[in-house]
Amino acid sequence: MKRVVLLTLALAGCIENGFSTRTQNSIAVTYGDFDDLTESLDRLLVQHGIYEGLISNATWTDDDIGGIPVEALFLEGEMRLHDMVFVASGTRGLGKTVYNANLPDDALVADDDTLRISQTYVRSNRSMLMTDWAYDLAEQSWPDQVDWLGEDGDLDAAQRGNIGTVVARVTDDRLAEALDMDQVVIDYNFSNWAVIDDVSDDTTVWLRGDVEYWDGDGWAVKEDAPLLVSFEPYGGDGRVVVMTFHANAQTPAVTDTLLETLLGPLPTVKE
Repeated sequence: MKRVVLLTLALAGCIENGFSTRTQNSIAVTYGDFDDLTESLDRLLVQHGIYEGLISNATWTDDDIGGIPVEALFLEGEMRLHDMVFVASGTRGLGKTVYNANLPDDALVADDDTLRISQTYVRSNRSMLMTDWAYDLAEQSWPDQVDWLGEDGDLDAAQRGNIGTVVARVTDDRLAEALDMDQVVIDYNFSNWAVIDDVSDDTTVWLRGDVEYWDGDGWAVKEDAPLLVSFEPYGGDGRVVVMTFHANAQTPAVTDTLLETLLGPLPTVKE
């Protein structure tokens, strides 16, 4: 209870100071241990509000990390202050255990309120994007849209992908036109990334490729696996995008094009 009160007070102070308002922060973005989506937003001059969600420490910078605690983003009312929400891989509270440790790390994704708030947000015709290890939030919130490796509902079960590069086939004409290519090299800069087995009929696959994954006994190959997907679970404009890779591991032009193509015009451009 004390933690929730402190978070609420911190949040109220940020709103009062104008930090967390729709007009100034159209995209909420979390800092995760393994991915940094703010790099692309900075390049695109998109205003965004940062929520600190590090589990341990950022692998992509030695600088001090600031921002509102990520737990505040999933409090009632906070998420709707933003037009889009980006959740980076390695965000605290979305996994079964803290990586390289046995301590629980499911405080957010195991909370029914977190799932309800995320579902309500997308139902209100807004968009969410998750990268790699943040996939658990998408799987728990919309379990019928994507079939991940491993047991359904078992946190972190799909995290079996091998480190390396994948030559991805662009399977959507809109993205192929935006990239001006029908193939793109995707860099999986860490092992144990979340692998997709299959998708529902109403889920769009933007990229596919042959990937190596651990099947429990050794490395196996899954041919033509979905690598980048999106879906509109409520039939409106609200969209969920899931990247199985890290945005900051790709070339800047590729990452920026993916965001703009899959999510449409990004809101609130800085002057």
